[in-house]
Amino acid sequence: MALIAVLWIVAALSLVVTGLVKTARDEIRQVSANRRALTSEALGLAAINQVLQQMQVQPTAVTGLTYVPTQFEGVAIQVQVLPLTGLINLNSAPAGLLVRLFTVAGGLAAGQAEALSNLVLAQRQARDGSGAPVGFDAPEDLLQLPGVDYELYARLAPLVVADRRTAGGVNPLAAPVGVLKVLAGGDEAIALQIDTARRTSGAGVDTSRLDGAWLDPTIGNRFWLIARVPQADGGWLLSLRGVDVAAGARDGLPWQTFVARRWFEPAPR
Repeated sequence: MALIAVLWIVAALSLVVTGLVKTARDEIRQVSANRRALTSEALGLAAINQVLQQMQVQPTAVTGLTYVPTQFEGVAIQVQVLPLTGLINLNSAPAGLLVRLFTVAGGLAAGQAEALSNLVLAQRQARDGSGAPVGFDAPEDLLQLPGVDYELYARLAPLVVADRRTAGGVNPLAAPVGVLKVLAGGDEAIALQIDTARRTSGAGVDTSRLDGAWLDPTIGNRFWLIARVPQADGGWLLSLRGVDVAAGARDGLPWQTFVARRWFEPAPR
């Protein structure tokens, strides 16, 4: 009986030791992953600041959606400069543009798209206790509206912004392909042609096949800068900063950051 008890104790201790070793390994892997993420985010932020410094020196250099190749500490990092005027603004876009967004990008039927557009307009017209408009503070606020599930939100989020300082029109030279497709009534071929033309020629891009009632050539002072930092597994860490380049200095920088996000994009399968 004593021998059996000893064997049970030894077996139990072995299980405990194995569990502790596995836990330690998992913790080491987690710490290592966090360290890589922080390093990648620091590289992305450095690349973004590098591009912002260039924009300060040449304030008229950005005329639309721009991709800037940079290099920091031997890592090649592409920074996308996206003027917020290239996105559909939940706080100021006309009702017709919202309906088109929900139809083309959201995949909703005409009646559902119009109903959702009316909900957005109602949110914009509502007032809080101090009399200020409620509106939208972030694209995620769409999830608070009846009928908006995560799948619908995921289709809309890359194309919208919740900004209170930009107008309701869209600058087609600053718009991502998804927004161009909305402006083209769902015609992806037109959107891709415009995207190719602006990448190659930069100026004189034909936007006549887009709905002119919703176009606005303004670039503005507010941008999203998105740095793509390559990862060892073939994926990417994307670091986003929303920046106002004309809001005055803060924290020793000649621009103000009003949003910061990061997320991982897995390697293609």
